[in-house]
Amino acid sequence: MTDASSPDQSGETLLTTAEPLEATPRSFRAIAIWLLGFAALAGAAGWGYMRYRGTQTEAVSVPLHTVERSTVELTVTAGGTLALGGQQTLKSPQNEATVEQVLVEVRSVVEAGQPLLVLRDRRNEQEVRSQQVEIQKLQLDLSRNQEKVTEVQQRVNDAVEQFQESQELAAQGFISEDEVREDQTDVDRVRSELKDAQLTVTKTELDIKTASDTLTLLEQQLNDRVVTSPINGVVLEVQVSAGEAIATDTGLLTLGDPNQEIVELQLSTLDAAKVSINQPARVRAIGPDAQDYQGRVVALAPQALSAAGGGGNSQEGQARVTAKVSLNNASQALIPGSFVSVDIITEQQKDVLVVPPEAVQRNGEQPFVWIRNQRGNAEQQPIELGLQGLDLVAVTNGLSQGDQIALVPPTLTITPGMPITEASGFSLPPEAFDQ
Repeated sequence: MTDASSPDQSGETLLTTAEPLEATPRSFRAIAIWLLGFAALAGAAGWGYMRYRGTQTEAVSVPLHTVERSTVELTVTAGGTLALGGQQTLKSPQNEATVEQVLVEVRSVVEAGQPLLVLRDRRNEQEVRSQQVEIQKLQLDLSRNQEKVTEVQQRVNDAVEQFQESQELAAQGFISEDEVREDQTDVDRVRSELKDAQLTVTKTELDIKTASDTLTLLEQQLNDRVVTSPINGVVLEVQVSAGEAIATDTGLLTLGDPNQEIVELQLSTLDAAKVSINQPARVRAIGPDAQDYQGRVVALAPQALSAAGGGGNSQEGQARVTAKVSLNNASQALIPGSFVSVDIITEQQKDVLVVPPEAVQRNGEQPFVWIRNQRGNAEQQPIELGLQGLDLVAVTNGLSQGDQIALVPPTLTITPGMPITEASGFSLPPEAFDQ
């Protein structure tokens, strides 16, 4: 090797290396490769970080609903007053009376024919006694008139015999024809008296019959003072008390059959057009946590009535149609006279896949829902709809049980592939699956 330095001809010292032309290019190339690799790695890391950051920013939080099977219904909802079967208010059968005795009280269970209360009508009692006396008088008159008929009949027989003898004597010349004519006149006279006597008997018999019919009516009215139950049932209300004076049509007490419970409804003509006999119905009391009782439509009026047409229960003058719903089994809990809510089921699909109405969106005429796929991203899923109720919509094609669908609010826009997460604190009301 040469020395690291040597003077040139000018006297200056020149710096030299052992390999001055080969070492410098290789070093620069190594440094450049290292720098390029580091830059690529840093760029990939930065791109991945930015992608991660971008993904996290784009994810949206929405309520999710798991597709299940349930029942979808269309209903007509109305309110009405609960009454018992055969419910009726018994009224006084007499013009004027006094309540002598009340034999039952509210909630008493009674049988058909059982006495409920006793009325007293002193005027009716006096009329019965007077009529009985009148009949006795007429019967005495009848007996006397019948005796008169017998007496006159005997006189007719005597006159006829006398007339026959006169005819024989006149034929023998013992008496004149004038005497015969006199005897014949006597016969005609007593026969006329017999007819009058017989007519009097007939008239008296008719008077007795009329008086007897009147007595029967009065006695029936007197017997009506014992008011009996027309049905097997329970006493809902007692409207009179002992000693109270009452008149015709005064309400005495109210009965009903506790084994039958009926709700009378006033439906709008639009709702009534959807209702028919034997449609199922649900009845519930007004209030929280009220229990449902199953029933059916048992009556539907053939015409609507309004206030102007005589419908006393019409609302605001609108035409209303009367319908009745009977509970399948007596609730033993609903109170007669209380206001209850009734849902008449006009159409129903059972055991079908359902989604909330707000989950259904449309792309033109094609309905679809947003589902969260296995990667957690939003995906449009076309569906076919069945019965569409107020709370649930039936899906006949496009979904499976267990699918998760997004309930996207109208103010939020999502696109296919967008990551979605479940909003906390959301759940579909349990009653949606209790039908």
